[in-house]
Amino acid sequence: MPTGRTYILDEKKNVMERYRKISFWATICVALFIVNFAFCILCMNKTIYEKCLEQDVPSENVQLENFERKANFDKLSEDFKAFFKGKYELVGYELDKHNTDRLNHIKWRYRRAWLVSIACLAGIVYCFVVLSKRRMFMPFVYGSALSVFFTAVNALLFLRSDREFFSAARDMVFRGNYGYFSDGDILLQIIPTDYARWMAISYLMFVAVLAILMIIVRWFIMFLGRPHRF
Repeated sequence: MPTGRTYILDEKKNVMERYRKISFWATICVALFIVNFAFCILCMNKTIYEKCLEQDVPSENVQLENFERKANFDKLSEDFKAFFKGKYELVGYELDKHNTDRLNHIKWRYRRAWLVSIACLAGIVYCFVVLSKRRMFMPFVYGSALSVFFTAVNALLFLRSDREFFSAARDMVFRGNYGYFSDGDILLQIIPTDYARWMAISYLMFVAVLAILMIIVRWFIMFLGRPHRF
């Protein structure tokens, strides 16, 4: 029969094991939140589009003026970000079925990223409410580092994968070739040549900024929790 001392030690061991598990899941939630939230914010981003459009030199196949391209992209972006909408109504134009299906394939990834971001944010709040009782905030740092690792793995997959989507994405980013979409409508006339490239660069920068922000949040919480000297 266990003694009182043995019982107390077992209880402490169980408590520490519980906190280790929560720390693990907090780290995972932080990492997944960073990589998915960055994608949500930058996908079909109007600010990046406007910067690219200003510097874009249209090919002879582009028959739209820049103000028409921007107006149609704004409408396309709004329809794309409407969570439950699967159709894209442009300003006086329609997308063909092929391009609609291609956009919806990307939108499926966008929806999934939002759902993962929301779930991870809820997980972060829960985990850190529990961990704050013992001032265990290192998962902010570990999660930030893990998000950089996840991004590196995704970049490697992006560069080496033979799947159609990744191959097409490489053509968009490195060659400005948007052959993944058809030229049966005005979609290809809307997209600036360097748009995908700047989306990819902005994504990497945004992940880095979010990772640094998480570390700053951890430092700030620890600083506020320090005892004051009078």
